[in-house]
Amino acid sequence: MLASLVVSGVAALGACQPAETAKPGTNVPAASPITSPSQAASPTGSPVTDGKLVAGKADMLVGVWPGLEGSSLTVAKKGDKYEIEIKAKDGSKKFEGTAKGDAIEFSRNGKTETIKAATAEETGLKWTKGEKNCVVITKGSEGYCKN
Repeated sequence: MLASLVVSGVAALGACQPAETAKPGTNVPAASPITSPSQAASPTGSPVTDGKLVAGKADMLVGVWPGLEGSSLTVAKKGDKYEIEIKAKDGSKKFEGTAKGDAIEFSRNGKTETIKAATAEETGLKWTKGEKNCVVITKGSEGYCKN
């Protein structure tokens, strides 16, 4: 429904705008209105919107994500897979993950885990309050945020 509203709005705007014409003696072609959504440019910008990573690309999870008390999550792209390293007080463990939409899935201790973008509130962790760029694996116990 949102897409049809946007298309209707673009069509209405195009209908209200006078057509530009080239001045006599110039080589400037007349402007043509956008007639279909496929002709409109896609918006681009920061991967962070309203404190949350934009959905759709697991590659946006790549990087080092600091955690509490020296812990961290490191996600690196290796071909079509992801190398995941989780550091905690008791050491470091590595895992191999795969993209699943805008998240990365991996197996840890026989259980399928998911790394996904999250707001500070979605991590369920008090220390993330006010953070804008977070990921969560286990709500309430395992989240990471970076600036």
